[in-house]
Amino acid sequence: MPKSSVLLTIILLSSLCLKSDSQSRPTVSEIKERRAKVRPILDLAIANGAFRPKLSMQGALKVAENYIDKQHIDISTYWLYRVIYILSGDEKTPDKDKIPGWHFWWVSETGTLGDDVEIFVTMDGKASRVPSM
Repeated sequence: MPKSSVLLTIILLSSLCLKSDSQSRPTVSEIKERRAKVRPILDLAIANGAFRPKLSMQGALKVAENYIDKQHIDISTYWLYRVIYILSGDEKTPDKDKIPGWHFWWVSETGTLGDDVEIFVTMDGKASRVPSM
């Protein structure tokens, strides 16, 4: 199984296992059961070296902030909404050719659609702006 497939499997299973009913909290036994399902997949990914990013999130955030400064992007009225580790590429791109990296998403306080700032930082520390909607 390719490393990227293992990573995608982890993400999908984690999201399914962590999804809970908003009206009730899971019991301790339910949490233990969920962890028991996810842990073997995490162990496999860690053993294959696929899980840990080469560039830490904190390091990638510094790269993204430097990029924003150099490009003179004013984010003074923005807040960091989401950071995720993803494989960049469309569904037609084979997993082995997809580029792993950190996706940072800043949202404007004004709430203007399409005014978000999205930056993608590759594992070799290269940043680029992602077009927002």
